[in-house]
Amino acid sequence: MTDSNSNDLVKISFIGQPAVGKTTILKLLAENTIGKMYIPTMGFDLKTVRFGNYFMKVWDFGGQKAYLKNYLPPYLKGSDIVFIVTDSTPRNVLSSKELIEFAREIVENDCPIIAIANKQDLAKNSGRMDPNRVGNVLQVKTVGLTAIKSAERARLLSFIEKQLNKVLIRKRLNN
Repeated sequence: MTDSNSNDLVKISFIGQPAVGKTTILKLLAENTIGKMYIPTMGFDLKTVRFGNYFMKVWDFGGQKAYLKNYLPPYLKGSDIVFIVTDSTPRNVLSSKELIEFAREIVENDCPIIAIANKQDLAKNSGRMDPNRVGNVLQVKTVGLTAIKSAERARLLSFIEKQLNKVLIRKRLNN
């Protein structure tokens, strides 16, 4: 951080159905090893990631439907950005629409909700949708990603940084 301004501490939340890559994205951001075995997140995982002038508190919420509906609201409140992660399959994209509406009921009106169309490496082979199509269906800003590729980290961080710059301008104007 360039100064001790607490506005440079931001809360970013990742929500989505089980097995869409939320934990893998968190590991990608934190530069942790990305394993091949799927272990569902029970509850949530929290990491602080520093890059550039930002400290990001990154929340990875388990995707089990009962957890999302019953326990998510108090933890999602106060998010500066909410990412809805989808595995880009048509079924999952459609269920992500419901999550977007659910998140909109919880977060502030000016909190951006952005979709991550993950697993783009599988898109052509398994009926997955490209990021433009996911964005058209969800009607939110959407970025494509292959979270298992460490080379994607810089691109994802650049995208997040652009969004955070907008968030911090908004926060400073509101103070």
